[in-house]
Amino acid sequence: MRMLKPGNVPLILLMSVASIMIAISFQGSVIAAELTSRSVTVSSFRPTVLTTQIFQFTFTTASSTGSLVFEYCDSPVFSLSCNAPAGLDVSAASLDAQTGNTGFSIDGANTTANKLVLTRPAAIAATVPSQYDFSNITNPTAAGQTVYIRISTHLTADGSGAYTDNGAVAYAINSPISVAANVPPFLQLCVGVTVAANCTSASGDRINLGNLSTTTTKAGTSQFAGGTNSVSGYTVFVLGTTMTSGNNTIKALSSPSPSFPGNNQFGINLRDNSIPNVGANPSGSGSAAPMPNYNTPNQFKYLSGEAVSQSTLPSNYNRMTVSYIVNINGSQKPGVYASTFTYMATATF
Repeated sequence: MRMLKPGNVPLILLMSVASIMIAISFQGSVIAAELTSRSVTVSSFRPTVLTTQIFQFTFTTASSTGSLVFEYCDSPVFSLSCNAPAGLDVSAASLDAQTGNTGFSIDGANTTANKLVLTRPAAIAATVPSQYDFSNITNPTAAGQTVYIRISTHLTADGSGAYTDNGAVAYAINSPISVAANVPPFLQLCVGVTVAANCTSASGDRINLGNLSTTTTKAGTSQFAGGTNSVSGYTVFVLGTTMTSGNNTIKALSSPSPSFPGNNQFGINLRDNSIPNVGANPSGSGSAAPMPNYNTPNQFKYLSGEAVSQSTLPSNYNRMTVSYIVNINGSQKPGVYASTFTYMATATF
């Protein structure tokens, strides 16, 4: 055996190397994306009425989607509790149309008065604009409030659990402003020797035909104008006797007839005549026209109380020119012959 001297001992170091593996695991968190291009179009902003509502938005996340939730609240913030607007009711809503991401139907079991849930078999959402049209939604009862709709997409089919995409839209309930006005019943008739087409003026109340003759027809004119807003129009009547002097009269024409000098004749019409040259045709933008017995040129008639013109519709103003003709025979008694004619208009309101 070899002897080792003290102080000359070799040092043997034994090293043990330990390898430590440290594994750090990071749990990935899912952050909800925001629905973009969001809008809601409402057919009426009046309280309590039934409305249609059209929602438009674009899905952001291409993930499996089984439901959409539209929740009506007093705030758009998802982290706050949702207080339903009083009177609002979406429980009877119907889904009338859908585009973009489709295949949804209303989930009646999970829809409430203020939460509308759409369901479908889960499918990957396309990141495209989508639209959903609803009807039969009842607006809240109080005016002056803003209604916020929180919209969210869900993997589940019943709107439960965490949402994938979300966003909010809003609309305001307003009290209607009523503007009222009355259109009073209107019937106007003006009479004179001459009248303005719109009855703004009338002048003259006497026609002097001069001396009557057996060889020449005596003629003159007066005018009347009228209009109405009656749905059934208006009718103008003429009242008065034929030309009279004491007990002597000039016979009125009982049917439309030509003028024949040398015969006892009195008559009127409402047209432009050539035999004799007297009168004018109706004018104006209204719908009134002479009645048949007084509507033929060169044909004259007179019967007290008979209608001479009429409109069967609401009518703007029309101006009528009344032509009067007088003829006598040789045996007509002398005297001052005269008559007074009254024109009367009637309408139904």
